[in-house]
Amino acid sequence: MTEEWHFVRHEIGQPIRNTLGAEHFAESEEDWSPGEVLVRECIQNSLDAHHDDEVSVTFQVRPQGAMNAATASAWFGSLWPHLRSEDCKLPNIEVEPPSGGFVVVEDFGTRGLEGDVRMGGLSDTDNRFFNFFRAEGLSGNSRNGTTGGSWGVGKSVFNRCSRINTFLALSRRRSERDAVLIGKALLRHHRTQSGEFQELGQFGVKDQANQFLVLPATSDSVIQRFATDFAIRRSLEGPSTEPGLTVVIPYSSSDITADGIVEIVIREYFHPILAGRLRVRVTGEIKGRDHSVDLNQDNLIERAADQTRSEVAAVLELARWSLGDGPKGAYVIDEPRASEPPALTAELLRPTEPAFGELCQRFGRGEPVAIRIPLRVRAIGQQPERASFTVYLQRAMSGPGYRPVFVRGFIVVPNVRRQTVRNQNLFALVTIDDGPLAVMLRAAEPPSHINWSADTANFRGQYEFGKQTIDFVVGAPKFLAEALSDARTQRDLDVWADFFPSTVAEGERNAEGTSKKGKKRAAGPKDPPMPRPKPFRIAELPGGFSVVRDNPLSTPLPSLLEVHVAYDTSRGNPFKKYHSADFELQKLKRELRDLEEGECTANRLVVRPSSDQFRLEVRGLDVNRDLVVKVRAVDSAAGGDV
Repeated sequence: MTEEWHFVRHEIGQPIRNTLGAEHFAESEEDWSPGEVLVRECIQNSLDAHHDDEVSVTFQVRPQGAMNAATASAWFGSLWPHLRSEDCKLPNIEVEPPSGGFVVVEDFGTRGLEGDVRMGGLSDTDNRFFNFFRAEGLSGNSRNGTTGGSWGVGKSVFNRCSRINTFLALSRRRSERDAVLIGKALLRHHRTQSGEFQELGQFGVKDQANQFLVLPATSDSVIQRFATDFAIRRSLEGPSTEPGLTVVIPYSSSDITADGIVEIVIREYFHPILAGRLRVRVTGEIKGRDHSVDLNQDNLIERAADQTRSEVAAVLELARWSLGDGPKGAYVIDEPRASEPPALTAELLRPTEPAFGELCQRFGRGEPVAIRIPLRVRAIGQQPERASFTVYLQRAMSGPGYRPVFVRGFIVVPNVRRQTVRNQNLFALVTIDDGPLAVMLRAAEPPSHINWSADTANFRGQYEFGKQTIDFVVGAPKFLAEALSDARTQRDLDVWADFFPSTVAEGERNAEGTSKKGKKRAAGPKDPPMPRPKPFRIAELPGGFSVVRDNPLSTPLPSLLEVHVAYDTSRGNPFKKYHSADFELQKLKRELRDLEEGECTANRLVVRPSSDQFRLEVRGLDVNRDLVVKVRAVDSAAGGDV
């Protein structure tokens, strides 16, 4: 194979750069989850590059040994001396390329990486090949659009999902009607026996006229070998040739699993699937056996009920309604004043109208309801533009409900700050219509597109009332759910009667809580209120403790439990005085029933209950020291404390 890996030699006076950093992928290192960011990046790119009405994306998770040593040597042999450089700081790099596993991601119904492969600098021409292969921080998506990405760093996800920070990519291009094979390794500025090199490595053929230009491999033999060695599914010859992009991630992270990909697709990309814009196929070990799972418009809700919690399937049912008849009967509230920061008030709802009363009744019966919220979006120096978003709500008549879900441009923005909805078990879906509001919120998303923040570089200082508009959108489910509830549509003058009994006789009370003679009610004796019931109970065990379900009839099943443990101290906060020499929870014996363990580090443990029979037991602590256990429960319906 004449195609190989190429690095640019370092010359005296050139700057030294190491570009592979956590800031490209998440807000902090703790937010990095290879499976989640890989699914988000791949599907987002594919939807942005769509050509057909429906895009298809396939994920293959191949196990250790699927790529033998001979295959690995053929593709990565010329890269290996660079990987072994101590400057690159890659752990456990063998002397020769070993066998290993890999992940293959392919999309269909897209345009592929179109553009001139010889382009080597900035241009006003849209060139997806250049942006993907030769540029960092450049995106093929205009920030004035409403597509998924806009930072131009997301493709680095492919590198970071590989133990050797490397990927190969084959693109069948719709416009050019050709196939090109490229590769990219993002390492560190490093030294080998051959010299000193810059951090970026590229796979391909060195251009004879320009030593800095690496051209993609295009020979039929190399492309066919690539297709055979990595079992790609794309047809490359004849009338069935399928444009699109295939990415191979060698020595992929062990955290990327087929089971995990299925769950992430259901949770974060249900909206385009239910809309008929996307279908996904996952191949690998799923629920203990090696097979494939298809996720499409017809079977997604059934798959969700099989793969995830029932509450997730209920959210998907609400989403399906929102994509069908939901918007037809939407109740449209009044628009806030454009000259003031947007704020939700009771007056905007027109509560005296019969239509609003009917809306409250349907919500109270557990039927789905839709409320469209108009507003104005104003970029600095521009005229206000009309925009809107829609909130879909449904009471959970049994069970805890689920956290509000926000969707922009067919992308679920998963970590949006949510506000607690008191006394409400419900499902909530917020969809952002294409237009000025979608453009604004897209600018408020960091590179990982997991939340909205007024502090991003694309957003800060760009909009009038920008932060208030984000708060307006995020707070809508809470405001509307409370406004629609019976407790908010009619004042209950006896709600505190048990705690503050009145001496006024029945029937002598007016709407302001005074007697008919106009005198204030006398304050009778009152008992302190009963403590608020908790959804869990903590009990002492020999050398440990347990946490079990409590008050199931009066409290919702928590979405998660956050447990903090420390030995008591004579003064000060025992949790602040915890030291790893005391104990480390991950090293202690833990027994979980109907609980999924999330994070377990130091003195903190996070678990997700799946039923009212959950039980957590932790043992191995010092029996001679007093133990302090603090548990925080989060309500799955609202994402807030219980």
